[in-house]
Order: sequence, then C-alpha cells, then structure tokens
Amino acid sequence: MLVDNILLLRERYPALRTYFSEHEGDLTLEQFKTLESRAGSETIRYEPNNEKPLMVHSMYDPVREAERIIASHAEKITEKTHVFFYGVGFGYHVEKFIEMFPNQSYSLYEPIPEMFLEMSKNRELGNIINKNTQNVYVDRHNVEMFDYLDEFTTSNRNIHLIVLPSYKNIIKEKYEQFHQNIKDTIINRQTNLHTDASFQKLWVMNSLINFETVLNTPNMLKDIDRSQFEGKPALIVSAGPSLAEDIEHIRYIKNNNLAYIFSVGSAINSLIEYDVLPDAVFTYDPRVKNKIVFDKMISQNIDHIPMVFGSSVGYETIKNYQGPKVHFITSQDRTSLYFLKEQLNLEHDLILDSPSIAVMTFQILNKLGADPIVFAGQNLGYLHGRHYSKGIEYDIAQSAINEKKLEKALTTKDVYGNEIKTNQTFNNMRENLESFVPLYEGKTFINTTKGGAEIKGVPFQTIEEVINNQFIKPIQKLDWWKKDNSYDEKHIQPLKTTLLESRKEYEKIISKLTNSINSISIYTKTRRKLQLITELNNFDYDYNKLIKNQYYMNFLAFFIRVNANLLENELKMLNKETDVFVRGKEMEKVFTNFIEHCKQGTKELEEVLSAI
Repeated sequence: MLVDNILLLRERYPALRTYFSEHEGDLTLEQFKTLESRAGSETIRYEPNNEKPLMVHSMYDPVREAERIIASHAEKITEKTHVFFYGVGFGYHVEKFIEMFPNQSYSLYEPIPEMFLEMSKNRELGNIINKNTQNVYVDRHNVEMFDYLDEFTTSNRNIHLIVLPSYKNIIKEKYEQFHQNIKDTIINRQTNLHTDASFQKLWVMNSLINFETVLNTPNMLKDIDRSQFEGKPALIVSAGPSLAEDIEHIRYIKNNNLAYIFSVGSAINSLIEYDVLPDAVFTYDPRVKNKIVFDKMISQNIDHIPMVFGSSVGYETIKNYQGPKVHFITSQDRTSLYFLKEQLNLEHDLILDSPSIAVMTFQILNKLGADPIVFAGQNLGYLHGRHYSKGIEYDIAQSAINEKKLEKALTTKDVYGNEIKTNQTFNNMRENLESFVPLYEGKTFINTTKGGAEIKGVPFQTIEEVINNQFIKPIQKLDWWKKDNSYDEKHIQPLKTTLLESRKEYEKIISKLTNSINSISIYTKTRRKLQLITELNNFDYDYNKLIKNQYYMNFLAFFIRVNANLLENELKMLNKETDVFVRGKEMEKVFTNFIEHCKQGTKELEEVLSAI
C-alpha cells in the first residue's frame, strides 16, 4: 500500500487501515493483474482459477470508459442526490464523477477487499476520497459487511446507485444479493415511514385516552392466571377467505371444547355470520374505523365475549363495547410505558407492535404458554379472488379483488408449493410472523389455512388432521378474564408531577431554540463566523436538553416521530459538515420547520394530556 494511502486511511478510516495491516497476508492477490491499457493508463484484470479472465476496466481506455459510465447517470444526479458507488476498482469512474460534480456527496463500497488493496498499491486514494466522501465500506476477506444499509435507512436525500458494470459479472451472486438487500431495505423503510406517518398521532392520543381503561381492566400477561392457558391448545382465527371452508370444523372444536378459539381482527364478523362465537376477540388497530369491525357484534347485543385490546387501539373501539375487557400493553403505548414502567416486566409484559393482530396474539399466547398454537384463515394472500372471508362486507374491508389489482399483485408460495397472488401488506405480515417463530423454540405451531401462503416455521396440516392428532381431548374453560387489575396507582401521581414540570421546562427550551435559530440566521447571512460558532454550540446544548426532557422524549417526540426522525438524520449529516456557514444555513431550514411541528404537536396534545 502506498505511503500516502496508509496515512489517509489512518486519519480518515483507521478501522480500515487496521484491517489491511493485520490481514494483508490473508488476501489472495494472484487473481488480480495490473496491466497497462492501450491508452497508457493502468487497468486491472480478474483471473479466477480455471475460468475466463474478466476485465475490471477497459483494456483500451479506462478513462474514456469512466466518462461514459458517469455520463449515463448524469441526468439522475441533482443537488439533493447522494451517490452510492458499488465497486471501486481502480476508481476511474469515481474520479470522473468528482470532476463533473465537485460539490456532491458520495459513498464508496468495495465488495472485493483484494481489489481495494491492489488499487491502493497502485493509485492514490486521495483521488477518490475527499471532503465530500461520506463513507467508505470494504468487505472483509472472511465476512460480508452490512453497515452500508444504514445509509439507505437514515438518509433523507435521494440515493443514486452507480454500479461498476464489470462487477455484475465478476461477483454476480454477491451483487444480486446486494441489490436484493438494498431493495428490501428501501421497501421496509417506505413501509415504516408510511406506518409512522399514518399512526404516530393516533398511537399517542389513543394511549392517553385509553389509560383510564387500562387502569381499570386486568392485564392479559400480568394479571390473568397463566395456568388457564399453559399447555392448552389455542386456535387463532383470522379473516382470510379460506376460513369459510373450515368453519364446520371450528364449530366442532368449539362445541367439544377442544381448544381456545380466539378471533383476531375482522374474523369476528364471519364467526357471527356462521354462529360460531369465539372465546375472546383480540384487537389493536389504532384507526378510528377499527370500531366498525365490531358493529355487528354490538348491534346483535353480543356482550359476553371478552375483548382483549392493545392499549393503543382506537379508543372508540373499547368505549363502544360494554362487555368484559382485558388489555395488553403495546410497544406503541408511550403513556403506559411512562406511568407504569416500574410496574411492568418489559421483557414479558410488553407486546411488540406488528403489522397484524394475529402476530400480536401469537406473542401473547406464547408468553402464556399455550401449546399447540394453530392458525386458521391466515391466508396472507388472495384466494378465489377474495381478500376476506364470507361475512365481511363493509366499507373499510371490501372482500372482492378486482382484476386490475390482481394483475399488479405480488406472488408467493402457498402451503402446497404453488404460486399465489398476494400484496406487500400480507408479505410484511408473513415475514413478521416468521421472525417471531424462532423465539419460541420447543413449541408446536401449525397452519391449517388451505391455499394460504407458506409460513416458515409454521408447517401446514389440514384442520381435520389437527382435530385427529392435536385437539384430542376437551379442555376446561373458566372465566379467566374475571381478575382484578394489580397496578398500584400511588406510583402514578409523582410521575404526573414530573411530567407537568417537564412540560413547563420544555416551553423554556423551545423558546431558547427559537431565539438561537434567529441568531444563527443573522450570523450566517452576515458571515460572522465566531458569533455563529458560539450560537451553534448554544443551540446544540439546548437541543440536547430538549431530547432529554421527559415531556418531549416520552410524548411529543412520538407524536411527531416522522419529523423527529428526519431531524435526527439531518443532524448526522450536518455534524460532518466542515463549512460553518453551510451548517448554519441548513440548521436554520431544518430546525425552523421542526420547531413549528413541535409547537403544533404540543397544541394538539394539550387537552388530552391535561386530562390524565
């Protein structure tokens, strides 16, 4: 490695330098041969064992080739674009990019450590690493790195990917996996962002309004007698279109007390339609329209079934239902986590928010020790052109799938190994459920959904087989929900006092931040560097006080979580900015917007919070 390259890595990327100094002997460089191109510049050839040699750069003119590569991407690069290079090679295309876009930020990812070492022995890293370089990632000889994905989950800017074309052949499988990783990460981020934007205010508002009910109903995991469920079979009934095919078997299970039957989400309407009432209904959807799911149940005066509700559920759902209620604390419930944290065993008593109430019910039943846990109507895909089972026909959940939607649908494997149509929401539900399965080793899980999506870790058996092999003897079902709440409310009042005090302190902090923003704006425009640096430091100090403020960190930050997360991502970028005037200008923009969201959020929270 050239001396200047060693010095650069020691200063900018010491971990990278340490890796190469300790493992250079582990890298096989014989497969990489540096040559002189016909144009006179150096190029490199990859010579794998017993395979056809492949050029990393052009044998004729690597510089001209680099011009063509960057020119093909130029129209997609704007002022707000961050560029991510996959495959550095000898860096000609990176140099050309820097020449054409001297102020653009970018990151480098070299998936072949031998390539990086060979390049650093022949060319100056300073030609491709400068003040605009955000990150440099290099895979190790014995492990693939995934920290590059952080850029795709935290950057607020558009990220444009430039792949050195030869890498698609040199490391074909590795590149394809990289491409899939990026695709999955972006989809997950978009899904999470959409979810947060849709539900952030509802989660906080519902939790505040529901808190009184939480304090007056038993906690499913804390107060209910575990022995009522431990080692007993439970059937989670979902609203998939295959439910109708198995309804008579579910009736048989119900009539003979062969398992607990728990309805999740909209399935209650199908069960009412077929006159097979469950032992409990589970619900958690924070939206206002969730209450419509139980309209049929309420209109038919069915008020003896326990409703097990997530504490951040739409508050009208539990307000409208007059039957017995039992709660569980969700990870989206900031109110309970603030006031009851010392009274909860978070590892056991907290249920992680999931894209499906079936998954949350699955968590609960595992924590209660139910075994086996069986799914019915868990299609996670379309069947016979339907989204939901018979009996579910209302405005918020149309069962029939139109042809246009089917044409655009995704595909997945069903329990028989065939392809079926599905959508991104169902896929997220399936993947989320699959992620929980390994956490509960030694348990028996079965999917009885005929024609439903395959769920890894939850093998398929017909419901007939389950009745013959698993649900073989009646179980005793007592009134398990008739338990007292065990929360000690005397611990809550001091926390209310602390919250009120922190709310007042929050106002003072926001006032200081607002004044600082005004000063930063003036000093930036008038180019008063020393005063600007002082004010930026003052701002950082007060911002750190804000994020530690009890009111902000427990309530407001979650009420405006999308904006709070976007701000955090911006700060990561601004902290790397060496030009104080650029930082001041950007700080003014992002914080002015953020403070307005803080003020509006506080105004919306005020009335509900004061009622606690």
